[in-house]
Formats: sequence, structure tokens, C-alpha cells
Amino acid sequence: MVLGSLDKSITYPKSLYYSAKAYGFGYLPNGLVIEPGGWDDETNQWLASLFGFSYERILPNRGIDPDKVWGDYLKRIKNALSQGSAVQVCRGWMGTREKGGQIRSHLGRLFWWEGLTKRNRPDMHYFTVVGIDRSNREIYFHDPIFGWFGTGKYVKCKEELFRKTVERAPWQHRYITIIFKKTNRLPKGEKEIRALLKKRIIKKIKGDPSVYDSVEMWRSFFRLKRVKKSFAHGIKGLKLFKKDLQPERFKRILIFKMKKRNIMPVEVVSWLDLNIYHSSFIASISAEYLEARGKTMEWEWLFRLHLLYEKLRISSLKLRLLFKTTPDLYQAVEKSKPILVQMRKTIDEMINHFQLYLIENLNALH
Repeated sequence: MVLGSLDKSITYPKSLYYSAKAYGFGYLPNGLVIEPGGWDDETNQWLASLFGFSYERILPNRGIDPDKVWGDYLKRIKNALSQGSAVQVCRGWMGTREKGGQIRSHLGRLFWWEGLTKRNRPDMHYFTVVGIDRSNREIYFHDPIFGWFGTGKYVKCKEELFRKTVERAPWQHRYITIIFKKTNRLPKGEKEIRALLKKRIIKKIKGDPSVYDSVEMWRSFFRLKRVKKSFAHGIKGLKLFKKDLQPERFKRILIFKMKKRNIMPVEVVSWLDLNIYHSSFIASISAEYLEARGKTMEWEWLFRLHLLYEKLRISSLKLRLLFKTTPDLYQAVEKSKPILVQMRKTIDEMINHFQLYLIENLNALH
């Protein structure tokens, strides 16, 4: 964990909770796309401001000589490590295999990729470099996600293999370095952080654009110039997501994506399932921080949100299975109607849950 390398008290659950990502939601209207839950510029800038750090993200331009860009990449990592900061980077997956609709790697079955063609799979994973041994040409890294599940917490690999995995990542993420550095600024006090975080959470729920990444960030961060539409956030995003789950709207969106974007319906619902899973995970780990601190009432609200995401994911998994086994779009949509009804009911529960938070906490602020 990059932040934890600078301050041992900043654990993975703590940084997730302080980011307020669990309280946010983003949805692309008329797109059946939930905003990914990855670490982004706005979140990193926020965390840096709390703990008195500076934040730097570097992604080289495309078209540079591969050997030069690789050398510069290693130099940036080495310089950051020498200054006491671990470095967040990205790699592609290695050794995956697919048979009978199941996708596996040395880690086991990759459920979250199933239903997605190779062209549309998120063939990347962010992790943290914590050391380089140039004499033995080895890279040491820490993976908070897989470390959380007991695998891959601290791993070393040869530089040659590391380069292969990095160069497998999509070019919008390849050679990226994300670094926090200590500064002369003092970290904010706990009381001030709690007050600022409460306001941030409320803004997240209300969909205030100031606490979410802009379209311009998505174009810059992922080098996706074609991105033009903005996500709808907070309760508004949930309401628009619910609206698009009406069977006729749902069908029209799937047909448009299939005919105009060449994206198969099973891939659309698989992406929904993947990002619902991410949201559930973020809420669960954030709630764990509150549990460890004995914040029972806050923990109860956040863990309830995690359970609602899990409930929503049971439906999204059913959708994924249905569209994987029913090639005909019209038959699949007809069969999916009861699932869509359940998803819309769950979203209503989520909206009510978020509104309850606003009622209780806005009164407390005033």
C-alpha cells in the first residue's frame, strides 16, 4: 500500500474508509455502465490533503521507444523507493486459460471475467512495488487485494517477467506510476478529518461533482478521448440505473450496444456484475475499519450497504448466467424480467438507505 509505506497507521481498510468511496455511486445514463471503483485522481488528491502528502501520477506518452520508456519507468520507481515511498503500478494478467466458458489462472477461477470476450476484458491489475534488487534483477511487490485473501501479499519476480506483465497491460495504463511523497505540510487532526469526511460523504451521496472525477479526468487518466458523457452520481445515479432496468429500456440499450458498438449483451451484464462486486467489496472493507475502531452505528449502516450490494449482485449474477446460456437476445430479456424487477426493488432499498443517512447526518451537522 503506497500510503502505508509513508505512514504505518494508514492501513488498507482505513484508506478505503477515508476515501469515502463506499458512499459513492456512479452510473452512465442509457449505458448500463456502473462507474469502476478503482483508485483515481480525485480520491488520491483527497487522501494526500488529509495526511500532508503530495501526489503524483505519471503516464508517458504513447509511441516512445520501448526500451527508453522501460528504463525511465524503472528509474521513477527506484527514485520513489529511495525517498521512502512505494509505487502503485499496473500489470496485465498472465497465464489465463479458458475452457467451456470458465476462465482460470494460477490464482484459481476468475469468475469476474466470465462472459467477457478477450477484447473487452479488463486485462490489468493495479498493485504496489515495494522494492527493487538490481543486482539480482528482481522486483518486490505487495498486492493489497490478493494479500487480503491470503495470496500474493508479498511477492518477488524477475525483472524480465515483470516487464512482460507490465507490457501486457492496456496502453492507457502501461508504465503508469502513482506516488505519494512526504512534504512539510502537517497531517490534519483527527477531529478535523472526521468533520471533513462527514461533509464529503454527504456530497458523495448527493452526487456533488466536486467529489467525483470529471469527464476530463477519465480522458486524461485512461487516455480515452472518445469519452464524452459524464457519469450521474449519488442518489441520482441510482435512480437513473433503476430507470434503465425497465425491460423495454434495458432491451433497447442492449440492442444499440450490439449493433452500434459490437458489444454482446452478455458482456454488458457481465460488466454490471463486475462493478457491483467491486462496490460490495469496497463497502465491506470500509466497514471493517469502523468495526475495528468500535464505531458500531456507522459500521452498521455501512455493512448494511454492503449487504444490499450483495443482494444486488445475486441478481446480476443471475443475469450473467442467463445471458451466457441464452444466445437469443429477445428470449434472454423476456426471461430476465423477474430479475430486473428484483434489481429495481433492491435499488429502491439502497436509495432509501442513502436517504436515511442524509436525514440523520444533515440534522447532526446543523
